[in-house]
Formats: sequence, structure tokens, C-alpha cells
Amino acid sequence: MTILNSLNKSPWLSGYAEADITPEPGQAFMTGFGRERYARGTLAPLRAQAIALEDANGKRAVIVASDVLGYARVFVDALRQRISDVHGLQADEVTFPCSHTHCGPTVNFGLTFAVGGLNVWYLAHLEDTLVDLVGKAIKQLSPATVSLGEADCQVGMNRRNVQDGKIVSGPNPNGVYDRHTPILRITKRRSPKDIVIVCHACHPTSTGAYDRWSPDWPGAMRNRLESQLKDCKAVFVKGCGADANVVHKDPDTGEFVFSRDPNRARLAGVRMANQVLRFFERNALTPLEPSIATRLVSGSLTLGRSPSLKRIRDMAMSGDNHSHLTWWARQSIAYPDKRRSVEYDVQAWRLGGLKMFWLEGEVCADLGIALKAATDGPVVTAAYSNACPGYISSARLIREKGYEGHTSHMAYFLPAPFAEKSEGEFMKICERAIRGLGG
Repeated sequence: MTILNSLNKSPWLSGYAEADITPEPGQAFMTGFGRERYARGTLAPLRAQAIALEDANGKRAVIVASDVLGYARVFVDALRQRISDVHGLQADEVTFPCSHTHCGPTVNFGLTFAVGGLNVWYLAHLEDTLVDLVGKAIKQLSPATVSLGEADCQVGMNRRNVQDGKIVSGPNPNGVYDRHTPILRITKRRSPKDIVIVCHACHPTSTGAYDRWSPDWPGAMRNRLESQLKDCKAVFVKGCGADANVVHKDPDTGEFVFSRDPNRARLAGVRMANQVLRFFERNALTPLEPSIATRLVSGSLTLGRSPSLKRIRDMAMSGDNHSHLTWWARQSIAYPDKRRSVEYDVQAWRLGGLKMFWLEGEVCADLGIALKAATDGPVVTAAYSNACPGYISSARLIREKGYEGHTSHMAYFLPAPFAEKSEGEFMKICERAIRGLGG
């Protein structure tokens, strides 16, 4: 069957729109890495991309992917309210995955000031752009087919090593890494006629603490796919890989090291794109039936024990004033936070037989893999979606401590790390969300 005949018989509709969201010079503070950084230019533009889908019954869902670190809940709530008012979509019908590039602007109220200070006027511009983008994608709806592939890819490694009972950061070939890479391919009548959505679980930190705007390796992946596939737009969605970084072999030692420069980021993106292209050459994708179901479920994750006030004051008064940990302590004294839990929402979609979890925060690999194992059929676990309240770690990582399990809450201005029982709470919220889809 030709693509044209397939499109004539397909009840799927899809539309696409994109915008450049690169800040103007001096418009926004760079975020990520917990250090002072100002952009001196643009290595590669930052994108926002909207993909609208409509099924055989007229049900719509829109993905709005952006090259930013991660949003605050209040920003996403405001976006959803405006999109509902202007475009008629409900909160569960639009999702906001972030690439989590560390060479992007600060957009999250929940980060400590040391990790990134907000320019609310840039945020207002971004909000207007994203609301407008949803409308443009809907206006471009045209007949389409939607197909799924499940590739096996890798560009990085787990970054946690246990040495003498402590966690040391470094490439760990034996650590948990989620190679499962779902790919959605949308073939449609209107240009762009090919949309490729790739979900892979590895941190976009391979450009390093660079002083130019960049989407990191996902941007290079998109560019490579778009150069090799005719009339194509590529979209990156980050999986559950908060504890994984891009690596390469040091040519002098032969040892794996973390990639931390723009050329290494480009090579990683090209490597990922080539794995996707080889998958297309060797495998047929599975068409998805034109049906959409959406659900948004709220819950909470319990926090563990907070440091004592004496400990916080000692950190604030005696700590290195060039450390984000010291500024967390000082900010905690200025703005005391007595929370014992954190609100956590899970958005679940079903596209034909595919189940998709849009998960808040920096979800670590253990949880993404466990969620897939607990869910029947093909599954996408997309982290960094909607709100980003912090690292969402498994009970194992919390017990082991280290950055992801014990100190990352300071980057996100939380009063304490998450408790071990938060893993079970996370899984229960996900179970409620998927049950709510029916079918």
C-alpha cells in the first residue's frame, strides 16, 4: 500500500508547528550545573515544537516539547488554563515535555537562586509563544498515519558508582541504563510530511557548562534526522534517565569519561540519530489505531527528614559562598519551608495500543524500568514533563544516598530529600492514572 492510499484511509489527523525560543542577549540567566553562567551567544537555536493529534472520534491531544530545563507547576497550570480558554483543550489533553538542556534559560520557580534566577518577562514571552504554537499546530491538522517502533539505543551510562559505601560520580558500565527507545513516526499529508518523536533516557549535559545557548545532544540528533529524512521534523522527549550522562572513551586512557564539550554533544546526537535511522532500515513500525484517551491524576510524594535548623545555619554561615548548597541553606533561612510532602501529578495517554506516561521531575532509571514492567503492552515513560519538582528517585537510590537520592533536593529548594516510601507512592499514582484510561 502506498503512503498516499494509507493516508486517504486513515482517520488520524496531525498538525505541527515550531518556534525559536532562544532568549535575546541579556534576557535570561542560564540554568543547570549550579554555577554562575551568562550566555555570550547562541551555539544552536532552542526550539519549542507542538504536535497535535486527533483521533477518529474527534478527540485531540497536543504535545508541546521545549528546549528548557523544566517547568514549575504554576507555569504549566497557567499555560493549561490559557490553552483551555483559547483552544478548548482540557488539562489532560496537552503535555509539556522538556529536553532538560543545561544550556537553556531558567524557567522554574522551584530552583534555588544559585541554580538559576528567573526573568519573568522572558517567561511571559515563552508562555505567549507556547499558547500560540498549540493553535498553529491545530490549524495544520491533516490526514496522517501514526506508527510505533521500539529501538534499543545507547549514548551514555549510569553515573553512580558505590565505593567504600559512598556514591562517587563517574561512568558506571554496570549501572542501570534504560536502552529502550520508543519512536513515534507520524506520516501526514501536509508539510512537514514526516514527524519523528524519539524518547531516550540520557541527560543532556554533554555540552558542559558552556556559555552559549544550545539544545545539547538532542538538537544534534534532530538536525541529523531532518537532514537524512525528506521533509522531516524530529522531536526529542527525555525518558527516565536522571542518573545517566553521555560518555565517550578517553583517547589517552581508553576509559569511559563524561562528555563535556560542544563537539562531543554533537557526536552523541549524531550517534543517536544514526541508531534511529538503522532501526528504520531494518524494522517495520506498527501502525496505531486512531483512538486517544487521556487522564491526569494527582497525588503526593513524602519527604524524608529535614536537616536540623542548627545544621542549616552552620551551612549558611560557614559554607563556601560559591556553592549552591550554601545558598540553599541561606535561602531556607530566608524562606522557611515546612512541607512534609510534594504534590505529584501523572498524566497518562493511550494512543491506540500504546500507553504513555508523562512524568513530572527528574525520574531515575529504576522507576522508569519498573513502571514499564508493571504495564501491559508497549509503553513510553517520558520524564521531565509538565512540572519539575526535583529528582524522583527509587528507594534504592535514596538508601544509597549520593546526589540523586540525598542532596539534589537542595538544587530544587525542597526542605528535605524524598523518603524511601515515595517509590511506592509514585507507582500507585501511575497505576491510578493508567486505570483511568479504560480500555
